[in-house]
Amino acid sequence: MRALRRRTVLAGLASAFAAAGCAPFASKPSFPLGVAAGDALPDGALLWTHFTGDDALDVVVWPEAGDALTPLRRAAPDEDGFTVVEVNGLDPGTWYLFRFESADGQVSPNGRFRTALAPDALEVITIGATSCIKHGHKYDTLARASERTDLDAFVFLGDAVYTDGASTLSDFRRKWADGLGGPEYVALRGSTSMITQWDDHEVRNNWEGDKVDEKLLTAARRAFLEHQPIRQDPDRPLRFWRQLTWGRTAELFILDARSERDRAQGQYLSPEQLEWLISSVTNSPAAFKLILNTVPIGAFDSPFFAPFNEDNWQGFPAQREELLRGLEASGATGVIFVSGDFHFACFGRVAKDGPGSTLFEALVGPGANGPNPLPAYPSGDPWEFSSAVNNYTSFELDPFTKKATIRYHAGDGRIIFERVVG
Repeated sequence: MRALRRRTVLAGLASAFAAAGCAPFASKPSFPLGVAAGDALPDGALLWTHFTGDDALDVVVWPEAGDALTPLRRAAPDEDGFTVVEVNGLDPGTWYLFRFESADGQVSPNGRFRTALAPDALEVITIGATSCIKHGHKYDTLARASERTDLDAFVFLGDAVYTDGASTLSDFRRKWADGLGGPEYVALRGSTSMITQWDDHEVRNNWEGDKVDEKLLTAARRAFLEHQPIRQDPDRPLRFWRQLTWGRTAELFILDARSERDRAQGQYLSPEQLEWLISSVTNSPAAFKLILNTVPIGAFDSPFFAPFNEDNWQGFPAQREELLRGLEASGATGVIFVSGDFHFACFGRVAKDGPGSTLFEALVGPGANGPNPLPAYPSGDPWEFSSAVNNYTSFELDPFTKKATIRYHAGDGRIIFERVVG
């Protein structure tokens, strides 16, 4: 690795001051979408950027509490400048700063992430989440979330950008660049590690795995992976469902509720994904099991919701019942569904009675979008709260008390709902 030059160190120190305030500098043209970290493990994370130059990049990582600047890994951008590199050998449960830099002295904004807790660690952690972020709407909620220094990770539950109407790879890339290019989005993605999943608008509204043009899906999938650092099974790179562990405090189960759908078979998830989810939650030793579910599983029984129910779990009643009965029969505690897609915030039990009546669901978002145009939002048993205000949600998970504090945050900084469960 080449030695760091004095001007690079000075630039890095200036960026470090910005990162200390949890708001990276505005992206330079060479790094138009800033930087991001994703899917953190106890010893590392995936680090991402989009570089418009021609050189290879060095990744520099150092503890937030320290000042060591050491090139850690050489990153080779692909032919279009998209760069994802895995760094490891880091300490668990530790905050790090990072940046990319080129041989000719171009330096990215600083990013920030925390490695996951050690496997047996017990510690209070806080996870943020939102969904449905559309270019052209105000990004106030993203700005508020980016200002925080206590979000150990941030979940994007699908519809991170809206690519509807795209048909070619260049179309998809342009829409991703428009969506992610706002300074508030750049700041949030640079402020903590991300956990991301796709939903429908990364491809086409309400798409399903058995009813989508393969050429369109290939372009959309490539653009998604170019812009979001997520872990993939090298033997099964198209499998997006996965599991992340934060010590004995929490396990996060990230569902793919789109690409495996087969309506003719009544299949919302593949049998393999469904079996994995029930088994993994059942056997998890963590105090909390967050099921990251891009489309809600809760019972919306009002006639106003009937047109929407075909696109969520209620449109696949046999699998929905199998999952809910399986989770409740397992005796697992601390299970919370965290869902998006519906363009309003909502919290309550999954069902008033029957399967799901002992489980909670938090609908999050929209992060930046118009409200769902329903004439009425859910109220009364089993739902305790609903709102069309743009929001992000925080989950403070305390493994010592076994209590989760769930707060919905508006773009003006207000907490619009708070609930403790457990």
